[in-house]
Amino acid sequence: MGDVALTIPALLSVAQSHPSLTFTVITRPFFARFFPEHPQIKALGIELDEYAGFFGLKKLVNELQATHSFDGVVDLHNVLRSKIITSFFKRKGIERVTLDKLRGEKKLILSGKSENRLPHVMHQYLNTFKNAGFKSDLIEGPWLDPQPTSELRDFLNSNHLQEKKEKWVGIAPFAAHEAKIWGITNTQNLIEILTSKGYKVFLFGGGQNEVEILTQFHSTSKGVYSVAGAISFMQELALMKQLDSLVCMDSSNMHFGCMLGIKVVSIWGATTPLLGFYPFGNEDYIVEVPKKDKKLLTLSRYGDKHAKNGYNWQDHISMEEIVNHIG
Repeated sequence: MGDVALTIPALLSVAQSHPSLTFTVITRPFFARFFPEHPQIKALGIELDEYAGFFGLKKLVNELQATHSFDGVVDLHNVLRSKIITSFFKRKGIERVTLDKLRGEKKLILSGKSENRLPHVMHQYLNTFKNAGFKSDLIEGPWLDPQPTSELRDFLNSNHLQEKKEKWVGIAPFAAHEAKIWGITNTQNLIEILTSKGYKVFLFGGGQNEVEILTQFHSTSKGVYSVAGAISFMQELALMKQLDSLVCMDSSNMHFGCMLGIKVVSIWGATTPLLGFYPFGNEDYIVEVPKKDKKLLTLSRYGDKHAKNGYNWQDHISMEEIVNHIG
């Protein structure tokens, strides 16, 4: 999800530099809602399950080209499905350009043979457009500006939060893989510290299990509010925009916070910001294990691997550093 969201700054940048271009983003319906209204950009939500298999994707391409008559295709995903889709376009004589995922460089980083940080993925996307003939510099953020509706106002009113009198801190304690998560106990300890300072704490998450855990925090701790399952995703972003800071894992929430222009304190364990998915503009607020311990980590691209030697990185993250970054 974060990969998709991070295409937005690149698209906005290229659109500004090339006002004669129009873009149609082919993505899933849920992701399509991320994209802001823009005269040059249209996000088209496609139920890809309805176009399963080789011939299903061929049918999709035929329908898309018949409707939109594209002049070129830029593949910002570079996976099997997107390769098949763009190959069908190429057979129709439509030029395609594909993102270089820098797999060799990533392999060196994950094996510990390199400590060179890769360009941020947004710049990688811009470079892909450059290779297509559309050079652009990254425009300044924030790149998302969700507006609050009555849904968010009702949520705040029901929790007696009509006025912002204290610091508002968000915590998004989950990630796609367990090995990337700091842990519930650590999150609880952080909540206690923040509420003791008089801060209001907002908890973000998704999925039934996460909703249940965060709701329990809400019901047992004063000054803690679970957003999970309470309001729509776009209104979650509208609330996130009002936060003084957001504490999160290496996750899509991290990227959304950066795109909204708020302070993002990110906690890293099973993944590394060297791969180019670091919190853009919030590099000073990255929290990792001590440098001497980094060789004990088992790093992977997706953060789905626990340390092979049993090293528990969650126990070596500095709570003091996190709190100091929050301020």
